[in-house]
Amino acid sequence: MFTLLKLELEKLFRARSFYLSFIVLVGFVVLMLWGFYTYAARKTGGEAVEQFKYTYESKQYFNGLTFALYSLLFSFTLLLPIFVSMSAGSQIAGETRSGTLRMICTRPISRASLVLSKFIVTALHAGLLLTFFIGLNLIVGLIFVGWGNLELYPGPLNLVDAPGKIMRDDALMRFGYAALSGTWALLVIAALALLCSVVFESPVQATVMTIAAYLTLYIVGRVEFFEHLRPYFFTTDMEFWRDVFKPDIPWANLWHYACVCGAYTAGLLLATVLIFERKDIVT
Repeated sequence: MFTLLKLELEKLFRARSFYLSFIVLVGFVVLMLWGFYTYAARKTGGEAVEQFKYTYESKQYFNGLTFALYSLLFSFTLLLPIFVSMSAGSQIAGETRSGTLRMICTRPISRASLVLSKFIVTALHAGLLLTFFIGLNLIVGLIFVGWGNLELYPGPLNLVDAPGKIMRDDALMRFGYAALSGTWALLVIAALALLCSVVFESPVQATVMTIAAYLTLYIVGRVEFFEHLRPYFFTTDMEFWRDVFKPDIPWANLWHYACVCGAYTAGLLLATVLIFERKDIVT
């Protein structure tokens, strides 16, 4: 198992897509920063540099912590799931496409160990992506925006029903919680993509099917006609990580939905192993 993990890690760090994902995240942060300055320019009469953190909502609303929060919430909806789907979707299907899967399976290793090692590497990739992204946003926020307390208002972020505030040091800890809980939520996508990677022999098909399933449930869950179905979608349970940014963290709900996501991940991995064990690789 240790040898398998070592080999999979070497493959991960040699892949161009691994570094491309980090580059795209850097570009997204730059776009977010430009968007903040543009917004500030409209709200402060063009004096964005001097009065960047002063808005019509609160004098200290837009600071580095708020910038990092907006960037994280927007990217988690689509950008990060895409990268995780690409990483996991190419794990087995990529080996099939390149013709190396048959050779790997002739070695004295179990197929379950192969699936587990590839999932662990994908989970590591997801954790590195999210941690890097959060750290980059905080650094950019500190340098270009300046820090303050994290003020929360009812609005499109849908975090609070009444105005609230999280002090700076506590807010930084909340971003640490977000790195852990967000990675845990992304593992559901990773497990689904790994299942598709076993079912389909093309990495592109596996990735597209994963993203299609995720987006379909995510969008349908926000249509009022299907509101009664929303609690049954895994995309709804994945949003539990957002609770770490509420003024008072609802720990009971947090642990409940974390366990639900864990059950989804374990179930999908079990299905992946069962299907892969019965998959005909020789012919």
